Amino acid sequence: MSNLVFLEPNDLNEIPYTTSKLIAIHGEVQHKNTLGLIRTHEEDLKEFGKLAFESLPLPSGQSEIVYRLNEQQATLLITFMKNSKPVVIFKKNLVRQFYLMQKELMVRKVTRQVGKQAREALTNSIQGLPESPHKFRKYGQYTDMIYKIVFGKNAKQIRGQFGLPKNADLRNRFTSSELERVDKLEQQVSVLVDLGHDYHSIKDELSKKYLTPV
Repeated sequence: MSNLVFLEPNDLNEIPYTTSKLIAIHGEVQHKNTLGLIRTHEEDLKEFGKLAFESLPLPSGQSEIVYRLNEQQATLLITFMKNSKPVVIFKKNLVRQFYLMQKELMVRKVTRQVGKQAREALTNSIQGLPESPHKFRKYGQYTDMIYKIVFGKNAKQIRGQFGLPKNADLRNRFTSSELERVDKLEQQVSVLVDLGHDYHSIKDELSKKYLTPV
């Protein structure tokens, strides 16, 4: 099944959307007809949010307007389309994918909330370490270690990947399964810190356990 619903950037706080182009392709109608339908019902669509669009280049050197429609806007728009067989199939797939995306976002929000406990436990474990000039750099070190195991990149590299500033919350970009893996490792690091293991022994132990040799 083609991807019909997107989250861009892949951020927990963003709103899932589809595009007028995809609606035209999967409804097997010309894009200009879909654009005409949007313009005809523009005020109705705006009742459900800002009607966002972008201008995309065509191979001819010209450009075309492509609208981004949230779930309510897309649902309303496809009710204005004739119920040909391709349109009916597309409607069902679109509804299904919006549902799955909303479900994923809900799981991510719950997982993030649960994950706060793991981060607090790790912070408390680090605070319980003997005083040293580098004590409070430990959280960043352990975070980078965990991210390297899960993503193969440290926090700075992940921010660079998404084009994010230093103070951005990376966890808004993680899927529910990625969040679960990060939380699990934070819990394990917290326990190992409490047991008196140092950074290098924890890194060795978790790397051996979770990283597959190349």
